[in-house]
Amino acid sequence: MNGMSEAKTIRRLVLTGLLVVGGSVIASVVCTHISFMDGSANPIFYRDAMFFAVLIPLLIAPVAYGYIAWLTWRLHHTYAELEVMAHTDALTGLPNRRAFVEDMEGRLRRAEDNVLVFAMVDLDHFKRINDSMGHATGDLALRHAAEVLRDSAPAGSVVARLGGEEFAVLLAQAPGNACGTEPEARLDVMRQRLADLPLIVPGGVVRMTASFGMAVPLPGEALDSLLRRADSALYRAKADGRNRVTRAA
Repeated sequence: MNGMSEAKTIRRLVLTGLLVVGGSVIASVVCTHISFMDGSANPIFYRDAMFFAVLIPLLIAPVAYGYIAWLTWRLHHTYAELEVMAHTDALTGLPNRRAFVEDMEGRLRRAEDNVLVFAMVDLDHFKRINDSMGHATGDLALRHAAEVLRDSAPAGSVVARLGGEEFAVLLAQAPGNACGTEPEARLDVMRQRLADLPLIVPGGVVRMTASFGMAVPLPGEALDSLLRRADSALYRAKADGRNRVTRAA
């Protein structure tokens, strides 16, 4: 739950609490007054009854509502935590496939606002790391790759982990650069950065490279088609020797 959401939740709970306590006092006073409307009661007894009609709800209502408010607050926090877990890759902390696909679908619907550049990224020969150094080192390597890709991505980009050793990068750029080479250059910076920064572990040095398959969405293109074209470009990058950026036709 972010700060703005927390502030709104607290404000709503406080206002609701004031209404609950105030309403409880008013209801208690009205009901007590109605019970004395025949005029036969002693004025002193009426005064005492009205005093307790105000006091009792002032004591009980805040306690009861406070407990309900605490449960509501915990529910909001639990829901927010579940939302984060549902959209975050547990190993790397990057957005997961679900979050990335939702983001892509929303951006494709607003494609007139900017030009999107999508790239699928696959770590080269990653199985060798798991086989030779163990899965614990493999997990460290995935975290390292995620950190390098995220930190070397241009501002405003989205880097996500799709699963296994496969990542995704989403760049947004001005419409005038739709057919230029700048996207490849930006992705190549990320590729080179990963190749230049090895992971140092007790068992030795882990060097990694990655292949990039890049695609620019066509007008009205569906997400499935875009993913297929990027995947095809990634396959060609692998076939051409790996550790390169290949653009979809």
